Amino acid sequence: MRDQLQSYIYTEKFLAQLYRRAAALASSQDETEALLRFAQNAEQNAVFLNHFYKLEYGINFDPMVPDVNLQGGYRAVLNEILKLEISSFLQYRTNTYNQGNTDFRETMRAISDTKLGHILTTLAIITNLNTPPQTTE
Repeated sequence: MRDQLQSYIYTEKFLAQLYRRAAALASSQDETEALLRFAQNAEQNAVFLNHFYKLEYGINFDPMVPDVNLQGGYRAVLNEILKLEISSFLQYRTNTYNQGNTDFRETMRAISDTKLGHILTTLAIITNLNTPPQTTE
């Protein structure tokens, strides 16, 4: 469980970093604002997860997340976000079943529900990038 929680906290901190990077590259103010909100959500998720880590192990876990250089710009960052969000959503969702700690179970359910919204929004942004602009005649 210790390694699993550490991995979850690291992933959330990494996602926050990626969302901030994507926000800086976004093509519209709406996208920028949404991505910055998602970065805040990921940071808050890390705080929630760290709370359970501290309860269980008596110390905080606050990993340093190195700055990763992704090739390919905005689309590459969004694709990386999408991979991480889908993977973590599936992992977190399994913690909503057969979990003895009710608070942890409900926290994981809330986080995974939020992640689903992030996934759908990120997919919509990517879809918009793939849609050719409309021409007027």
